[in-house]
Amino acid sequence: MKKQLLVIVFSLLTVLKLNAQQTTYGLPKGNTYDRWSVGVSVGVSHLLADLLGGDSTKNRILEQGEFQPGFGAQVHYQVSHSIGLRARGMISKFTGRDVDYVDTITGEPVFFYTNGSRGKITAQKFETPMAEGALEMTYNFGNISFLNRNKKFHFVTSLGLGFFNYDTKVTTDSARSVLLRKTGSQTQIMIPMSLGFKYKISKVDIGMSFDYRKTFTDDVDATVKVLSEFDDYFMINVGVNYTFGKKKAMEWVNPMEIVYNDLADMKEKVDIMSGDKDKDGVSDLFDKDNSTVEGAKVYGDGTAVDTDGDGIPDVKDGDPFTIKGAKVDANGMEIDTDADGVADSRDLEPNTKPGSLVNFQGIEIPLGKDGADGSSGLNGTGTGFLPSVFFDLGSTAVKPLYHDRMLVIAKIMKNNPAVKIKIIGNTDVLGDEKSNAKLGQRRAESVRKHLISQYGIDEARLIVETKGETEPMASKLNTMNRRVDFVVE
Repeated sequence: MKKQLLVIVFSLLTVLKLNAQQTTYGLPKGNTYDRWSVGVSVGVSHLLADLLGGDSTKNRILEQGEFQPGFGAQVHYQVSHSIGLRARGMISKFTGRDVDYVDTITGEPVFFYTNGSRGKITAQKFETPMAEGALEMTYNFGNISFLNRNKKFHFVTSLGLGFFNYDTKVTTDSARSVLLRKTGSQTQIMIPMSLGFKYKISKVDIGMSFDYRKTFTDDVDATVKVLSEFDDYFMINVGVNYTFGKKKAMEWVNPMEIVYNDLADMKEKVDIMSGDKDKDGVSDLFDKDNSTVEGAKVYGDGTAVDTDGDGIPDVKDGDPFTIKGAKVDANGMEIDTDADGVADSRDLEPNTKPGSLVNFQGIEIPLGKDGADGSSGLNGTGTGFLPSVFFDLGSTAVKPLYHDRMLVIAKIMKNNPAVKIKIIGNTDVLGDEKSNAKLGQRRAESVRKHLISQYGIDEARLIVETKGETEPMASKLNTMNRRVDFVVE
């Protein structure tokens, strides 16, 4: 348990160090997001007044006042992910009638009788333009959730301080309107408060709110009554808001999501730090190649070793010791243009005829007139250059990447029908000597069988021999010792 804890702590410290210049964990700075926005709104307003001809001291909410259209504009600055400041202005008007003393059918004043005398109460109505301005603090409920939430829908509330202006006139509610009284232009303090919601559409959000205004005057309807309530008012608004900038709008980003994303990113890096997908001994965090073949030798950065620098890793390289700069094929084998078994980089005669017997420099070795006695250069014991075939550990199968070498040998034998080839099997030093001798014999026989079955070479011309582990060509590279050599007899 202690060992695992130490590994985790070490991994975390390493990841933090590696990402110090690339990643900043925790809550982002203010300039990471867009904060400023502007908006417009339209709605209806309603005054809660007490213009009554009777003795009532209570505001008649929906009975006296009338709904009137209103228009507004706002500028908003997001202080944090949840809190913002909003400067807002609205214009509208208030109207109302003393309906207690108006016939609801004719619209005319109602008559009354006192001691047999006929009289009437004068019905009244009021009207006033209204303009307001306020500074509010907004609170976004959508960003206090630590769990999954709807990222495009928020509930928003606000509270602030403001002022409003009115200029009320009260007249008779009749065909011949007579001015009864007026307030003159008045500016009063009020407390704005609201509750609503928003829905985000890209850089624009739309919303609806109920806005209540708490006033400290009873004179908005030019009617003051003892013990009556203040003349408050409310509005129902629909608005559109646009956020400036090309980044994310701050109010639509949940800060806890950032923290959770940081934790997830940290966990991923710790997993990478402690993981090794290709099992090459190099942590995935530092491994530049997570797909190396299992068992392949790799450098410190996790890339497979390429001894000869030909672009083919040793684990896939048919010849890991090609000359530097030599052209190779997809299997790492040097290009042999004339197919004489000698690579172009060492071939002094790169255009010998197909099937010619050549020495180690690719120079053709001529045979006698009958093509059998070797009097022109073989001298009975000489040998031409024939490429070796290499094998996997403990294997006797001829790999496909060496089929082209087998073709070179077959061509030579078909073009020189008197030539015999000795096939010599070799092994590395792993295992005991007796077993290796048998393994070398089986490799030589496997090559002989391939030449006979694939190219129809007479088996009498193929001599099999094994040297097992007795003649290694490389002292430390066992891959070079697992081979079959060819000697011209």
